[in-house]
Amino acid sequence: MSEAKTPGSGLSFQADQPDLEVQLIQLQKTLSWIQDHGNKEDCAQAIESIEGVISSLNCSQAGLAHQLEKDVLRENEERGTNLDDQVRGAASRVAIARKRSQHGSRNYMTNCRILFEDTPNILAAYSRGEFTEAQIQAMLTPLQDVPPLRRAEFDSVYGQHPDMFESMGPKRIKETVANYTVKYASDREDKKLKEANEHRYVRFRTDREAGCVFVQARLPIVGGLGLQMSLRQQSYKIKSKGDPRNRTQIQADLLSRCMFIDENGEETINVQLGLIMTDKALFMGDREPAYLEGYGYIPAQTARELISGQSIPNEMTFEEMDANLTPENIERIEVVTEIMRLYTAPGDQELIAMDSKARFFPPKLKKFIRIRDRHCRTPFCDGLVEETDHVTQFARGGKTNASNSLGRCEICNKAKQATGWYEYSAFNDRHSILICPGSSMSYRSTAPPATGYLHESFPQLMCESQWFNYFKERLHRPVELRLVEA
Repeated sequence: MSEAKTPGSGLSFQADQPDLEVQLIQLQKTLSWIQDHGNKEDCAQAIESIEGVISSLNCSQAGLAHQLEKDVLRENEERGTNLDDQVRGAASRVAIARKRSQHGSRNYMTNCRILFEDTPNILAAYSRGEFTEAQIQAMLTPLQDVPPLRRAEFDSVYGQHPDMFESMGPKRIKETVANYTVKYASDREDKKLKEANEHRYVRFRTDREAGCVFVQARLPIVGGLGLQMSLRQQSYKIKSKGDPRNRTQIQADLLSRCMFIDENGEETINVQLGLIMTDKALFMGDREPAYLEGYGYIPAQTARELISGQSIPNEMTFEEMDANLTPENIERIEVVTEIMRLYTAPGDQELIAMDSKARFFPPKLKKFIRIRDRHCRTPFCDGLVEETDHVTQFARGGKTNASNSLGRCEICNKAKQATGWYEYSAFNDRHSILICPGSSMSYRSTAPPATGYLHESFPQLMCESQWFNYFKERLHRPVELRLVEA
């Protein structure tokens, strides 16, 4: 038990919590027995159980932080102090009590407020130890961009699909929630991205102690991702030829070489970036977010501008237009609202499959898997997809296709070779696999949906889509027959 000291007295006292102390002592005895006599399965299960207990305690800690903030707010209201910020001081007290830095403490308090006031289903799962604190923070931070009504709506969706975050790490969780929030805050996000382009820069800092020069840059999305993808692809190609340098060293040498190109010198680099968006978002003005490979979800308007090569000026968000109701802004708000109401039909959410009869994955199938999986498929790992591998090994009859493949980072691809590690393509849909990491526990890993934040099927659309085949058939008929049918 930790001890608190009375200020100025130099004496210490212990909190009187006999029930909690008894539970902790019993837990300590159990863990000591497992350390001395347990096998590897017992140890793995105990580690997972401890993580669940820690998460439950973190949930209680968040509840206490939220209560402290409400008490500070009530005191300031009664005294009439800190009228500009009536929760001032609450975040600092909580940060000190948690032995954390003051930086980010306000964000933590905001997330606690959202957790206990707007998201009861997520709160219940957190109290049961189903999420770690990092996962909860990744889940709640994007929800700060939408009003309470949208937060409650997302919480209701989670209540209906409690497995939507299964085996996800914080990055994938944040991307999933951002897919939901960007749809309702697309104008602000689009404006933010355009403003970011105006503040691009490159800075150099000489470090005499380290004997090197540090380079820091802020680049637009397309230019920055193109540079990152080009350096990554070229470093893989050079390393595969037996170059003694590691890939980061190769990338540094390639980057420094690019800096010596004259402004008038032309060097064409062909870089392909994966962009996934629905047909309605592309052609009909729907606001379903698009996924940009290597970055994450972006507003549909930004994706349309990237494809067309033309920027649409929108210096004001809808909130700013509402605050400044000129006739022009009123017309723009009404037009956009009408478009939103007209095009709301759902579409397909799954990527198509690709097959190969070879043992090695062809380049196009590799790219398909990288875009489909986005992150390493090992549970709770958010690493980049660096290698493509079979779920059921080729030597054991596994096929080289999208259903029997997954993307992994380099570390996890080596870890799966451990004794007792098994993987199965146990599900026929959604590109799901079952992973048993050498213990009695198993985890399901599912590739994210191509669009949207949930895996949903629309069988009625498959039936209704037959009209397109009928339409093509009619186009190929002789004119006389078409006139007769008409």
